[in-house]
Order: sequence, then C-alpha cells, then structure tokens
Amino acid sequence: MMKRLVCIVEGKGEVAAIPNLCARILKHVGSTAWVVDRDPIRQSRSSLVGDGLRRALELAVRRPADAVLVLCDADDDCAATWGPQASTLVSERMAGAGVMAVREYEGWLLHNQDPLELSRLTKRSPEEIRDAKGYLGKLVPGYKPTAHQLQQTRLLDIERVASRSQSFCKLVRAIAGLCGASYQRPST
Repeated sequence: MMKRLVCIVEGKGEVAAIPNLCARILKHVGSTAWVVDRDPIRQSRSSLVGDGLRRALELAVRRPADAVLVLCDADDDCAATWGPQASTLVSERMAGAGVMAVREYEGWLLHNQDPLELSRLTKRSPEEIRDAKGYLGKLVPGYKPTAHQLQQTRLLDIERVASRSQSFCKLVRAIAGLCGASYQRPST
C-alpha cells in the first residue's frame, strides 16, 4: 500500500506547485512507496509561523496521511529557527517536517535560471534579495504565482537548485528522510 504525504502551504500558486515538486523529489530520491496528496492544505503565512500551525496540523491528521510537510516562505524570519520548531510540533502529531524557503519560494525558481541572465539583474543570491517575484517577472514576463508557479516548478532542476540553495537542499533532505531515502547535497 502506498504511503501518502500531505502538504501544508501558504500561497495560492503553491497549492498546485508544491505537490508537483514533492512528487518529483520523491522520484528523484528513488522512492516508489509514496504519493503526494494533490490537495494541499492552504493556510496564511502568519498562521503557519504562529499558533495556527497546530490547527493546520489538525486538518492534516484528519486526512489519510502518513506524513506531513509544512512549507512556507521565510520572508525575514530565520528558517534555521522556525524549521526545527515546526518539525518538533509536526512530529508530536505524525511523521513530517517543517521547511522554510529562505525569503520566498520564487528564490528557488530564480536559482534554476541561467546564472548569466540572473547576474544581469542582481549580483546577490536569490535568497538574499527582496521581491524575488519581481526579479522572476523580469525573466518570465508577466509572472504571477497562480499562473506561472507550477510551470516554473516543472522546469526546476532538483540537483541544480539543491547545489545552489541550502534551504532547497533542506527540503530535498526532509522529503528523502520521510520516505527512508538518503540524500547528499551535490557539489557546486
């Protein structure tokens, strides 16, 4: 019997993008025993970084789930602090993990872009800049999360982005750990 991963996300675009990304990561790490629930639980970011995380986890527990992944943008919060705290809270209810995209999800999508094109826009890492959505909009004209996030996620090269982004690598390691696989960050 297949095991099921339920995702808790914050953004409208992530409702479609995150299940796709998690399914691709499961395949990438060689897991064949897991599926991703295609209907993630959407909660506001303020809820996920506050007391609302418990309520979101209660919603996940009501589903046929073997594990839960909570993913939200760090914005200005410290992912290295929130992630372990969220993971502890998750593990009190079921197997799972909490992962923050440093700054915002679009930072990961920027890490997937051609480095030369990206360097024309900024010399800083995509996880250091504010408004990654705006920068992505310069590379993907008219970028809107609800219209383009799934498309850009489908183009994402897992190894490339994991080698460039510690927070993305954390996501891959967390999913690998949930399904009993191992994952090492690729060399840059």
